[in-house]
Amino acid sequence: MRTKSIQAKLFYNYSMLIIVVVIVIVVSFYFYISGILQKKASESLFQLSGHISTEFDTQIRNMNSISTKILFSEPLHELFYSSMFQINKSSIDKQRRFNNIIYPIIGYDKPFRQINMFRITGEFASIGDDFRFSVLPAKRIATTSWVGDTLLLNGKKDISLPHPDSWNRGDEFVISLNRAFAPNWGEKVDSILEVQQDYEVFTRIIDNAQAHPDLKKNMDIEIYVLDEQGRLVYPIDSVARAANAQTWWKLVKERINSDTSAKIINSSGKNSNIIAYSASDLSGWTVIAAESKSRLLAPVNNFRNAILVLGILTLFVTLAISYLVSRSLTIPIKQVHKSIKLLSLNTLPPKPQAKVPARLNELEHLNMAFNEMRLRLQESLEETVASREHELEAHKFALQAQMNPHFLYNTITNISILAEDQGQTSIVGCCERLAQMLRYISSSDAAPVPLSEELEHARNYLNLMQLRYEDNIRFSIEVPAALSHVEVPKLIVQPIVENAIKYGIHVDPPWVISITGTVKEDHWELSIRDNGHGFEEESLAQLRKQFETTDPTVKIPALRINGMGLMNIYTRLKLLFGNRFAMNVSNHPEGGALVTLSVHHERGGKPI
Repeated sequence: MRTKSIQAKLFYNYSMLIIVVVIVIVVSFYFYISGILQKKASESLFQLSGHISTEFDTQIRNMNSISTKILFSEPLHELFYSSMFQINKSSIDKQRRFNNIIYPIIGYDKPFRQINMFRITGEFASIGDDFRFSVLPAKRIATTSWVGDTLLLNGKKDISLPHPDSWNRGDEFVISLNRAFAPNWGEKVDSILEVQQDYEVFTRIIDNAQAHPDLKKNMDIEIYVLDEQGRLVYPIDSVARAANAQTWWKLVKERINSDTSAKIINSSGKNSNIIAYSASDLSGWTVIAAESKSRLLAPVNNFRNAILVLGILTLFVTLAISYLVSRSLTIPIKQVHKSIKLLSLNTLPPKPQAKVPARLNELEHLNMAFNEMRLRLQESLEETVASREHELEAHKFALQAQMNPHFLYNTITNISILAEDQGQTSIVGCCERLAQMLRYISSSDAAPVPLSEELEHARNYLNLMQLRYEDNIRFSIEVPAALSHVEVPKLIVQPIVENAIKYGIHVDPPWVISITGTVKEDHWELSIRDNGHGFEEESLAQLRKQFETTDPTVKIPALRINGMGLMNIYTRLKLLFGNRFAMNVSNHPEGGALVTLSVHHERGGKPI
């Protein structure tokens, strides 16, 4: 198979096209789906971290609210600093009163694990799962790790990391919200209020947020909670996950100052992850949610590999088919090529030929269409020759018709001389205006003319109409001198005026025609108005539709028998001014038709 043959080119081109299409489809599909999955996963992780942070804030807010209510309760404050911790009948009554006051504050359903109030001297009150009033050794309180930090905050809340209950034996972890307080306002703090919540409550929030509809935990998503110093709040039972938490913390801690919550993607080789975080101003904790991109995209990768294998198999099959098809195209295409090469004026009419052997019906149609084209080409040549003959004949008649204007000018001049001899000055003026109009119309120069000449032509026409209708017709032309030198096509004003007189005299006289020109900041306008019945709505709609659909570069509307139509005027102005021109036809609110020609000034140029 020759490399420059039609068969070879078809085979190679289609083979490359198929290969490129398969590769583009597979690659585009992979990146499109993986992009969607990563975006959805990022949004899902962002929502998950935000939900967990919100739930954590709810717990912390409730703990903070209870601690505030307790500290601002004056009866509790007085009882706590009374002799309530002594063992006597009076102290038992005070403890009972203490319980009666604090339980309505915290609720009888005990929403928290334990509430502890104690002085650094050892007086200790505990309400919750373990109820007691006792006096602990002061040394035990002083050596408790978080007590000193809470006292230094001088009344501000301190949220502890997960830790075993400092006052009870056991392995259950708690999170405490602690506040230091003093006997009286302004005195040195010597007591602490601790509101404990089971650590399990916080882990349950995370487990519930990760649960699938089948109530199974999503193990592909890793959740980490860290405080402002980067210390781990969750989880606390895995050394490996703690190392991962510090890795993610380094990525997000620089952004926390500017964004309280954001989404980021960490690309670090094969172990790249999608990470989202949400930072809380209330607790100072940051919830980080991470998901491995390799696990996320595993189904897409498997599908991509399957598509590639299927695409390779399909490619081999398609190449074989394209080879057979390219062979079937060779013979009929060569036949058509031979016919085109031998085409000339002498061989233009096709000779009867045998049916072209082809397995594809389209090639038979191609050969038939080529023969039909030869027939149509011959007919077109004959029509062109005949049309040329008619054109030459019409040109001859046009040369003969050039004598007519001279005859009309001579005749009008003779009438004017006779009228002047008889003292008929009105007829003389009429002849002069008519001669000017004929000279303006019959001029062979097709270039644009100054607007002043076009207005003078319209004025001559209106003067002639005034001779006919006398005082029944009145007109005014008010156009600023700045518009006098604006060049416009011939016969754009007088035809509109003629139209206004034709359709505007069906009302009681006087019939008023006004031509008004205005120059504005970005455009100039020329308005022609009458006081007749105006346009019919159907005619207005039809004209506006024609303005929108007419393409002046394709066809210029022809002259009408009774004058030049509005569409012809619109088209010629559009050809001259382009998109700067606009034509508006409407009915004036006070009655009558209104035609407005508007032309915007050229950019960077003077207004006129």
